[in-house]
Amino acid sequence: MADAALVARLRAIPVAEMSDTLAAAGLPDQVLSSEFRPVSTPFAFSGPAVCLKGEASTDAGLNITATDSAILPGCIIIVGPGCACTGALVGGNMITSWRRLGCAGAVIDGLIRDSAAFDGLPALASGQTPMNNRGRWRFVSVEEPIDLPGQTAPVTVHPGDWLHGDADGTVVLPQDYLQQIVEDAEELGRIERRMRTRILAGDCRQAVYDGHDRFGHVRSV
Repeated sequence: MADAALVARLRAIPVAEMSDTLAAAGLPDQVLSSEFRPVSTPFAFSGPAVCLKGEASTDAGLNITATDSAILPGCIIIVGPGCACTGALVGGNMITSWRRLGCAGAVIDGLIRDSAAFDGLPALASGQTPMNNRGRWRFVSVEEPIDLPGQTAPVTVHPGDWLHGDADGTVVLPQDYLQQIVEDAEELGRIERRMRTRILAGDCRQAVYDGHDRFGHVRSV
């Protein structure tokens, strides 16, 4: 788990600047698909991933204790893959329990139901349906990597990777490089602010871009 000071710094970074930093570092495919929809607004979260993996099946899956015991305070719960399930992967009782256990957000690669139970929780999902998933989909493991739809390619989320989202979208940050990526994104933010100051002062935008190396400081991962 990252220390509180680093987490606070991460939360202050716009996701657009984080996306640019990841691309410059050699990770251009870390952005989740824009087809994920915020369940409630305003939307913003940052936290480590807890992965709850499932599959299409008519058989029974993991019991409630197995899934709920994986939830950690401050985590972002990842549920998937959705396998085009026509029923809701997550419903009201489930998300209420996870919220009580301290989850800070969720990414559901599929449908949800009981939408009111998500009010105030930053969460992404593919959509809503009143239908349950009984006999259609089941949980099969906890804390295994999950592939989520990405904007350019599937994004593999490993347990402990960090999810960082705002109104522009959500990126996945590899946990082993979190501090490096935060530091480099902060420097990009400082450069961007200097550039906007010059543009507001009346400088030609092309000249401003020519006069600033936005990504030369970004370290490869």
